[in-house]
Amino acid sequence: MKITRKILFLAIVSFMFLASSFVTSDSYAYWASSVSNASTTEVATDSIGSWTFTVPWTSGDTYLIGDYVTNNGTTYQAKVDNPTKEPGVDNGWNSQWTQV
Repeated sequence: MKITRKILFLAIVSFMFLASSFVTSDSYAYWASSVSNASTTEVATDSIGSWTFTVPWTSGDTYLIGDYVTNNGTTYQAKVDNPTKEPGVDNGWNSQWTQV
């Protein structure tokens, strides 16, 4: 019985050692540049190294500084909290949005 436990213990330790040797910090996730879900209109954009969540601009929605939206196929980032101008359309939109 003790020999079986020792063999099992050695097998588990060996497995854990081998499994940990396959872990790397140099892995990357690659995502499509535009992903659309049939049940919603959310769109995702990404660059290597970070994930950015982008939603279509909707009049009346609340956006905070740094939020990303898409409007007419272009991505914008909010410069101010609660921007009131439609990005890329309304006069003076660039005072509240940055085209990305």
